[in-house]
Amino acid sequence: MKAKSSSSPTFLKPTQFADSLWVGKGREKSRTRNSNFGRKRISEMQARRVPVLMRGTVSGLPMATPKRTLKSQKRLDVPIGVPGAEIRLPSLPQVQIGWRLLSALMAFALLALLYLLWTAPIFQVNTVNIQGLQRISSKEVSIELDLQGKPIFTVDPQAVREQIISQFPEFRKVEVSLQFPNKVNLHVEERKPLFVWKQGERTLLVDADGYAFPVRGEWKNLPKLVIEAQDLPASVNPEIQTQLNEPLLPVDLVSGILSISALLPDGAVMFYDKERGLGWHDPRGWSVYVGALKDIGLKMKIYELMVKKLKKQDQKPLIISIEYVHAPYYRLER
Repeated sequence: MKAKSSSSPTFLKPTQFADSLWVGKGREKSRTRNSNFGRKRISEMQARRVPVLMRGTVSGLPMATPKRTLKSQKRLDVPIGVPGAEIRLPSLPQVQIGWRLLSALMAFALLALLYLLWTAPIFQVNTVNIQGLQRISSKEVSIELDLQGKPIFTVDPQAVREQIISQFPEFRKVEVSLQFPNKVNLHVEERKPLFVWKQGERTLLVDADGYAFPVRGEWKNLPKLVIEAQDLPASVNPEIQTQLNEPLLPVDLVSGILSISALLPDGAVMFYDKERGLGWHDPRGWSVYVGALKDIGLKMKIYELMVKKLKKQDQKPLIISIEYVHAPYYRLER
């Protein structure tokens, strides 16, 4: 028979019991310390989190803040000629040009270019070539335009053309062109004056279309035909005519003046009266009134017959009127 094993209780020594108790307390303190540190760490992380509100989600949901990535910096190592030895220079940050900086540089470059174009002498007008002038000098036109020294980019050909036409009504046609970098070319066509229109203190030249323009420069090569006018035709408004650059005289009046002047004796001076129309001062000592230009050929024949009749009668008239074909008359001197 096997003998029953007897288990006897194991007793710890007082020193061993104290050591085990100390180890247990240390483990408990370590667990407590680690637990407190963990709670503190969690609270700090939660404090750094920023709540993000997103559409279609629960408001106030805390979202983790993405970490900012630092731009890599370029390191520069310089060998010094000794194997395994080199000098490390301070690292330099890599500069990346963004679209905002690029657009700012482009805007600055554009402003600098505009300033250069505006102020550079090579782009300032220094020559105005004018072709087609006959009675007017190029100096007069250049003074009126005042283009010298202006940037050629600011010269508008259409505006220059309108300015020339308003300042010089004797120009029938004007063409303006620019020649870079600093030249302006003008080609003009002057009107040809046919007679002189004198009205009070004004003296104008009139062409075949009825346009009037002032006498400029010296009084040379002026037409011999002179019209002494008391006033303008009733249909003409001088203010509107000046503003709109319209003809001063109707074309039929101009053609009538030219047709009558071809039949006048040498030395006769024509005149115009708004009420009685055209007429002339005959060098033989009387005045003739023609009136309207209708039937001018018939009126001139009647005038010749009246002059022959008066000459036969040895009478000198003061006025001869052929304004009305059916009722011509003359007035003798008293």
